[in-house]
Amino acid sequence: MRLKKTAILIIVAMLLIPVAILSVNLAQSRNHSPLALTLWHNYGGQMKNTMDELIEEFNNTLGLKKGIIVSVTSISGAETLHEKLTAAANHDPGATPLPDITTAYPKTAMILADKGLLLNLEEQFSRQELSAYIPRFIEEGRLKEGKLYVFPTAKSTEVLLINATIFHRFAQATGAKIEDLRTFEGIKRTAELYYKWTDSQTPDIPNDGKTFYIPDSLFNLAMIGCEQLDSDFIKEEKIDFSNPISEKVWNIYFESAVKGAFAIYDGYASDLTKTGDIVCSTGSTAGVVFFSPTVTYPDNTTEPAELALLPYPVFEGGKKIAIQRGARYVCHQIK
Repeated sequence: MRLKKTAILIIVAMLLIPVAILSVNLAQSRNHSPLALTLWHNYGGQMKNTMDELIEEFNNTLGLKKGIIVSVTSISGAETLHEKLTAAANHDPGATPLPDITTAYPKTAMILADKGLLLNLEEQFSRQELSAYIPRFIEEGRLKEGKLYVFPTAKSTEVLLINATIFHRFAQATGAKIEDLRTFEGIKRTAELYYKWTDSQTPDIPNDGKTFYIPDSLFNLAMIGCEQLDSDFIKEEKIDFSNPISEKVWNIYFESAVKGAFAIYDGYASDLTKTGDIVCSTGSTAGVVFFSPTVTYPDNTTEPAELALLPYPVFEGGKKIAIQRGARYVCHQIK
């Protein structure tokens, strides 16, 4: 089985903000010339539907009044989007012209900023408007010379998502406590108990216990775990495999996975929650929207699934540290 490939989500994609869109070419709209702004993004599924609704609402209201139309001209994965943006910025043969607004990883935004291709968004806001945002989030968008090139539009963190329906049934039968899930060591012990409990329900079929937990991002688990234990997962821009703390963090997952208590899956944790193949997972609070309210089992029976959330687990003896995620927008400087 292949381990899920993960992106470094600590530097999450950046997105568009309608206020900035309006301000980029406001002078042109005042002259009553129709203005079309192109948008590239990497949203899919429910997030894409939400984005489509917001764009349609803008185009039919304030956009219609100001003579501005936002048009999505590319929807790509983050990696593909990075390649398209850098190709456009470098004027590679056959590259598509840069859009007016785009989602982009910080490394991509920095490339565009270095080439003078991004709009300084601070010029589009009053101090009072900017004061409504958390200062640290605004400061993250100052990529070069203190200029605000990216703008935060949403923030999230990672938590422990639990199917409380299954856990409550398991706890009643075994005495397991949800408080034990506040540490990764507690999750490991609980997962092994869950495997034995589910295995015992089919005594005629040995070793068919169920998995209990999976991290939505193995990279995040390793990185945050090391940070919690005052160590660095990355050293000199490389993963430090010789670090004993890294080994400790990894073994929590690896040993449990070998025993069948933790899941190994080439996909998102939300997929396994829909079929009851796991009870809990660590993932973004933004991922709550993908948690199914119903579990469908292999025999096609279903049951409601109540969602419970706990703070991101901590390795025993470690600090309470969780990852910050977020979405931000950048706008192309039109010359």
